[in-house]
Amino acid sequence: MRIAVPVLALAHVIALVGSPAGAAETERMGPKLPLEAYELPNGLKVVLHRDASVPRVVVTVAYHVGARNERAGRTGFAHFFEHMMFRGTKNVPNYDIPLQETGAQSNAFTTEDFTVYHETVSSEFLERALYLEAERLAFLPAALDQAKFDTEREVVKNERRQSVDNVPYGQVEEAILKNVFPKGHPYSWSVIGSMKDLDRASLDDLRAFFAEFYHPANATICLAGDFDPEQAKALIKTYFSPLASGPRPAVAKPRPAPPASASIEMADKVELPRIYWSWPTVDEDHPDSAPLSLLAAVLASGETSRLYKSLVRDTRLATDVDATDSSKEVGGYFTLEATAAEGKSIEEIEAVFRRELARLKTEAPSPRELERIKAGAETATYAGLTTTRGRAVALALGYAGKGDPQRYRVELARIFRVTPEDVRRVAERYLPDEKVRILVRSVREGEAKTSVEPAGPDPETLEARGGTAATSRPAASGPDWSKLPGPSQPLPFQPPKAVRATLSNGVKVYIAPWKTLPLVRLSLVVPAGSGDDPVEKSGVANLMARLLDQGTARLTATELAESYEQLGASLRVGGGADETSVSVSVLARNFQPTLDLVAEMLMKPRFDPKDFDRERTQQLADLLQGPTEIEWMARRAMPALMFGHGHPYGKPAGGFPKTVKALSLEDVRSFHAGNFGPKDAYLVIAGDVEPEAMVKSLERSLGGWRADNPGMRSRPAEARAAEPGVVYLVDKPDAVQSIIRVGCHWGDRLDPRYPATLVGNHLTGGDFLSRLNRNLREDHGYTYGAGSAFDFRRGRSVWSAVTSVRADVTAAALGEVVKELDALVGPRPIAEDEFATARWSEARSYPESFESPSGIVSELAEIARFDLPADEFETFLPRLERLSLAQVQKAMADILAPTGRFVLVVGDRKTVEPQLRKAGFTNIRHVTYDGEAVTDARR
Repeated sequence: MRIAVPVLALAHVIALVGSPAGAAETERMGPKLPLEAYELPNGLKVVLHRDASVPRVVVTVAYHVGARNERAGRTGFAHFFEHMMFRGTKNVPNYDIPLQETGAQSNAFTTEDFTVYHETVSSEFLERALYLEAERLAFLPAALDQAKFDTEREVVKNERRQSVDNVPYGQVEEAILKNVFPKGHPYSWSVIGSMKDLDRASLDDLRAFFAEFYHPANATICLAGDFDPEQAKALIKTYFSPLASGPRPAVAKPRPAPPASASIEMADKVELPRIYWSWPTVDEDHPDSAPLSLLAAVLASGETSRLYKSLVRDTRLATDVDATDSSKEVGGYFTLEATAAEGKSIEEIEAVFRRELARLKTEAPSPRELERIKAGAETATYAGLTTTRGRAVALALGYAGKGDPQRYRVELARIFRVTPEDVRRVAERYLPDEKVRILVRSVREGEAKTSVEPAGPDPETLEARGGTAATSRPAASGPDWSKLPGPSQPLPFQPPKAVRATLSNGVKVYIAPWKTLPLVRLSLVVPAGSGDDPVEKSGVANLMARLLDQGTARLTATELAESYEQLGASLRVGGGADETSVSVSVLARNFQPTLDLVAEMLMKPRFDPKDFDRERTQQLADLLQGPTEIEWMARRAMPALMFGHGHPYGKPAGGFPKTVKALSLEDVRSFHAGNFGPKDAYLVIAGDVEPEAMVKSLERSLGGWRADNPGMRSRPAEARAAEPGVVYLVDKPDAVQSIIRVGCHWGDRLDPRYPATLVGNHLTGGDFLSRLNRNLREDHGYTYGAGSAFDFRRGRSVWSAVTSVRADVTAAALGEVVKELDALVGPRPIAEDEFATARWSEARSYPESFESPSGIVSELAEIARFDLPADEFETFLPRLERLSLAQVQKAMADILAPTGRFVLVVGDRKTVEPQLRKAGFTNIRHVTYDGEAVTDARR
């Protein structure tokens, strides 16, 4: 039985009949979701959206505060505060612990204008999630202490190193913002902020920031999922009504930026130079915001865009090109960027920029060109709403920022009202010759990377900000805040029933209806991948996958891309070690013609010589740029160390420069003819479909696909044996962070210990409060995050743990990783409560896998890939419930045995190696990112 709670009076209910638009536009506004919106007397806005697909509910709280609200000397503060909201109160010392057993997916994000918190819990824990959000809003300031503050500040600084300082082109955004916007403009600094300002922050700053911005009058809560609306209203009143309102936020007013002009050159550790052009534009409510977004798409969205065709496809001057319009609450900016191909000049790229902009300013795009872009925008709007979390965030932000939960419908309608002349006009008005030009080039011998000094807000009075200082609020009354709510009665869960069929050519088909939105997701998988590359032709499977969507016998690459875009279809071809996949998302009304295009692409690939030359050049460019990214180096090195290049799983998917340069078009055609076909292929569909009719449609479109491919081939069970005590070290000179990876061999997905390893991995590194993440992030502040996961293959699988830590604590962090793994299989085995929490978490989060077409496709694909039993979904939870602690402990001991571990560190050798030796890691093997021994390594 569900708990009945009386409905309490609410301040007022807003009846939403729909966003303003003409009847003729309604169909192109996106889905109108069922919802109720209202406001409490203290100013808290509430949105309720019920979807009973799975017994899960998302609780989202959006605070109307972001980086633009920060004060001088405190950039990055809004994002820092987001982190501190998870650090606990007197009633709840650790916010994440009460969420663990609920199967929660909990996180947050900060933008220039908002900070949004969201947790997805099993429906019976709705009251607990609401309590936790209200409790920290009531009591957080009193619980803030210096130790939590200092640890979390290190976590945020690690996040900056990982996302900005330690990646190629990472500081360009800060340079753009600083020069496009005038000094003091609220968008002239980045959300992540500066290291100096983070170091200057104090506890008093946090308390003042909380008092000013974290209160009901500046918050919007959205519930989306399976819940009782009347019960939810009562709970929201119980927990949020006692909270004091706080100062009403000032209405955001547009801050247009004047034209900007600057030419800047930055030195970075990159292999290929990149050029950026930027201009200030308008805020998101301006009538020209929608035309500017379509202008960006016309220039550089997809393979049919003007700059892609001019720079990448036709002239091959660039390896990539992009255009973005970033319109936000009080302003915006527009950016073009392109990376020069090897041997090509930035000047040549800029000449194309100028030519294409001049053409757009004088000649409007064709109606058909805009229709393709609008079709993609419509599909993207629906796709963004397929998950309950996506809907919850969209509804919360719309109500918080615009007073309309279904604001996304207004935005899509605005897109459809844009005319070709609108696009021409905004190009002429907002993209003049005067601009901010930033060139990023390779550092020269002995030269240091360019370091950008981030901008920040000007010192100002509170009166100038339009607000009043707030330093404290009355303590919350109401419920007994010391009592953590327990669960209500669990709701039943029935996994989707998939219809199975086999086409006349042997392709296995799995179809699951999903009727929430008129969208369809398809994934076709062929059992041929990089593991099937001949040794001397490494990279050929990847190159074949790149060429697969580059035209058909009837259609050129551009014509095929235009055909997909006209339907609003989002297509992706990807390759792995065991397979090549073709995936597509499209509105249901356009599925049949999209399916026909997929069939034509599979049966009659074009494999044009010009396309081959271009895609091979692109693949070589990826190999050239890869070593500039430390994570790329780690991902490439680990399989080589664990398997060796002679094993199918030790081969790099992208190949080697030498082998890729030697590949011919005939090699690609030969690989396709010998490996790509319907035998052992499978096709998974989820969405707004009728299974019986769909099977007939698939037979008509794909039944004629024939080929003599060998099908699924077995993989060698043998793999390299680990050498205990060895640390493999890859040098990444001057890296400010190091990557630590620990890998262990494991069996396949059919191993009967699978449920036990799932629970064991959860508590080891698969959860925010896992042993690894709690140690390295929460206790020591060494990292932004540490985790672990399985990679199940057709043959030998892998378990791995990975983290990125600041360079000066690399050895200490590795010591903690080893200590945690040793403890798990030795002195600190899994505790009973630890096991129970992890098992409950896995069980309660399981239904979320089936909430969207992409999730359902992923789950069905696993059944097809590993030939799992037909009742896998139905039996999973009972099998999980029958698990014992002893089974989990034994499985993890088997996986994590010290003699079976491969340990890899990628970082600045001159900084890292002395630490490692001092910490007792003396058996160090120097290797390249390809896993080869470095013979001239200095000792």
